[in-house]
Formats: sequence, C-alpha cells, structure tokens
Amino acid sequence: MTTELTPEPELAVLRAELEESRAALAAAAQREDEYHAATMDLALGLSECFQALAEVRNGNLAARVSSSVLESPDEIIANLGGLLNDTVSDFEGQIELIRRQTIAIQELSTPVLQLWTDVLALPVIGMVDSRRAAEIMERLLSEIVARKSRFVILDITGVEVVDTKTADHFIKLIRAASLLGTECIVTGVRPAVAQTLVELGVDLSSIATLRDLHAGLHHCLKEMSKRRVQESAVG
Repeated sequence: MTTELTPEPELAVLRAELEESRAALAAAAQREDEYHAATMDLALGLSECFQALAEVRNGNLAARVSSSVLESPDEIIANLGGLLNDTVSDFEGQIELIRRQTIAIQELSTPVLQLWTDVLALPVIGMVDSRRAAEIMERLLSEIVARKSRFVILDITGVEVVDTKTADHFIKLIRAASLLGTECIVTGVRPAVAQTLVELGVDLSSIATLRDLHAGLHHCLKEMSKRRVQESAVG
C-alpha cells in the first residue's frame, strides 16, 4: 500500500494559514478582553458617579468622584466625573453664599446695639415667631455675656401685632436676661398692642415699660446713678 505525501509547498501554505488563524484568534481574544475591561471600567465609573450623586442628595456636599474616574481611559466617564465634581463644587459654593447671606439678614433683623456703657438696645421689627424668638434670645444673651451689660432696652415700636405666643416669647426673653443679672425695659408699646395685651390678660406688671427708647435710656442712666451712689455709700 502506497502512502501519498503532501508536497512541501502545500505544507508551508497550510502552516501559514494556521498561524494566521491562530493570530486572528489571539487578536479576537485580546479585543474581547479589552472590551470586557472597558465595560468593567465603564460600569465602575458610572457606579461611582451615581454613588456620589446619592451622597450629595443626602446632604453630603463633600462627596466627589475619585481620581481613578477622572483619569479613566474612557473619555465619556472622565468627562462625566469632572462635570459632576465641578457641579457639586459650584452648588456647595452657592449653599455657603446663601448661608452667609442668611446670617447677615438675621443680624440685620435682630440688631443688638450698644447705647451706653452697660446699656444694650434690641429693636424688634415685624412678626416674632418661635424660630425668630429663639434667634433673638440666643443673640441677645450672647451679647449680654460678652459685654457684661446691666440693662437691656427691648424696643417693640416696630411690632404692630402681638398675640399670646408673641407676648410669651418676650416674657421668656426678659426672664432669661434677668437670670444673667440684667434688667430689661420694654419701650415703644403701640396703643393697639397695649390694648391687645390687656384683652389677652398678659401680666406685665413686673416689667418696666416706658414710652420710647429715649425714656428707656434715661431710666437706665438714672438707675446706674442710683446704684453708683449706693455702692459708694456701702464702700
């Protein structure tokens, strides 16, 4: 039985075709690996972006995507991460600006003025709800402690409407000041406000009430003079 041998040129062609197929398969496998890697990078990058957005939504304005996202070979992910960081930074700056403006407005709406040595004045304008009353009390008590004031004039000329809650806020404020050793004088009570307080049965008998800010300052100066005389006599 005779065996036919494949001619050498045909073997060479066959080997070349096999090598070409092997190279094609290797290239296809590499492309598939690169595709999977790129897909994984895309998924991880998107996941981190969504996680950062969720943290910002929950109030964490310090949330940012990492440098790995910003340096991603995927241009879309890198640009998305950069845009997200820039947007959150701008938003954080706007929030800080609003916070500073709110503080400035609060300070303007509840100014505590140094009228004289040991005498503070707190002019109140507009409605006084629970939140504003808390802000007024905190600011006034802080100023009393910082300046060691002995008198506070609470001027309510700018308060047109007073109800039971508003009157209660003022009484609590006066009592808190007295606990710090400060006498509080109320001035500028409008006729309509006075009538409302009487109708509501609010007892202000223990609180010094005077016509206006000038009368309140005169009262404070007179009391200070009396106290100096008494202290001198004791000394």
